[in-house]
Amino acid sequence: MTRPETEPFTKSLERMNLFQEPEARVLIADLGLPEGSRGLDVGCGAGLFAVWLAEAIGSNGRVVGIEPATERAEAARALVGHGPFASRLEFREGDATKLEAPDATFDWVWCGDVLHHIQETGRALSEFARVVRPGGRVVVKESQLLHGVFLPGHPTLERRLRQAEMEWSRHEGGEFSFEERRQRTLASLRAAGLSVESLRTYMLERRAPLPHAARDYIQHVVFERNWGPRLRDRLATDDWTRRSALCEPGSPNFVLDDPDYYCLYPISVLVARR
Repeated sequence: MTRPETEPFTKSLERMNLFQEPEARVLIADLGLPEGSRGLDVGCGAGLFAVWLAEAIGSNGRVVGIEPATERAEAARALVGHGPFASRLEFREGDATKLEAPDATFDWVWCGDVLHHIQETGRALSEFARVVRPGGRVVVKESQLLHGVFLPGHPTLERRLRQAEMEWSRHEGGEFSFEERRQRTLASLRAAGLSVESLRTYMLERRAPLPHAARDYIQHVVFERNWGPRLRDRLATDDWTRRSALCEPGSPNFVLDDPDYYCLYPISVLVARR
């Protein structure tokens, strides 16, 4: 039986970040952030990307991570705030649509897998442009602008699961689902008066036997949380039965135990300048 979602959302973010870590470090290196620069991580989540960004900018750099709730900022601080890069990090409560920072405070702004959650997208991007210095960069990372593959060999069922997930997300996304909002990111950046200089997609590929971080993320976040009980009423009975046979670890057909299992997962990075 599928268990209900019980873990904090920050734990799901931690699982996702660790799943992405090898490619995340590559894409951060590809940005070529200036040594000793100062950056803002909007929606820092578990704080792991803030650490990797701080590592990339050297000992004289600084990353300020914000979350809309104090307890989330505290969770990031508890997870990574005492590590080797702690002196370069600051975590605090903050509103992406009303940043508490003077104009031109930061050399760059990073917003990873967060912009699609902000309904006032234009207002948030205007704030990013305000607090970044002239010529500075606004970097927006969005996972799965393209669809990933988590159920290879079962494309019809996976499409139905994604459709159900898209419809479910309208309760938070408003008029548009998260998927629709992600795909509007490029247009949103331009509408905010930012000059988009690049759009690059990195493909994560994992094969059986899966690394622990991949298995952990797919099982607990994709299968149990994203495609778990919250979608049951949005799927036909046959589709839920097939989903359970493939996605639940107690099943003899659990896909993560298949020696031929693989997954594909795209991450897109948009870079704009003020």
